Amino acid sequence: MKYLLLTVIVILGFMALPSTSSAADESAEQYAVYSAVIANTFKKETKLKQLVIQDLTATDGTAIEKLREEGRYFERTFPTLKPGVITDYKTRNKEPLRLTASFDLQIKYVMVTDKEIEKIFKQGGGWWEEFYKKYPDSGGFISLSRPGFNAAMDQALVYIGHFCGGLCGTGYYALLEKRDHRWIVVRQTMAWIS
Repeated sequence: MKYLLLTVIVILGFMALPSTSSAADESAEQYAVYSAVIANTFKKETKLKQLVIQDLTATDGTAIEKLREEGRYFERTFPTLKPGVITDYKTRNKEPLRLTASFDLQIKYVMVTDKEIEKIFKQGGGWWEEFYKKYPDSGGFISLSRPGFNAAMDQALVYIGHFCGGLCGTGYYALLEKRDHRWIVVRQTMAWIS
């Protein structure tokens, strides 16, 4: 009886453990989505020598995203959205995530902390002149949201912001689908421009 109880406890313990492979798979999918949307956004940029990527994800707290959510923006903009994508996007983006240098890109890139961005752009920090001294030929920096997925993990919605000067910047939402084990941007729409 003692061994039976111990066996049940061990089996239940293993059942309760989170699957590390699914977390790893999810992380791999997230970076595959990021890599696809970055490549799609900058495919025509031939002068860039490096990309600068902010290491903390953007959250859904901006006024633009709140306005878009209230007006069913995503459903109208992306009519092929699968169930669960928007809910997952909103849930994941309540809290920021610290990104790592796990992107698969054809161009050199560097990760920059949010603290470094704040330091450069605070009063007396040098602004864009200082930024481009530190990161020449970068074309600015990129900010990403966390992607939202459907349950099958074959469709994703992600935000990418590109900041390049005082009156230079754009923000996009991109809808991606996984086809033949590869993420493809099926539609990318501009959310704002400066």
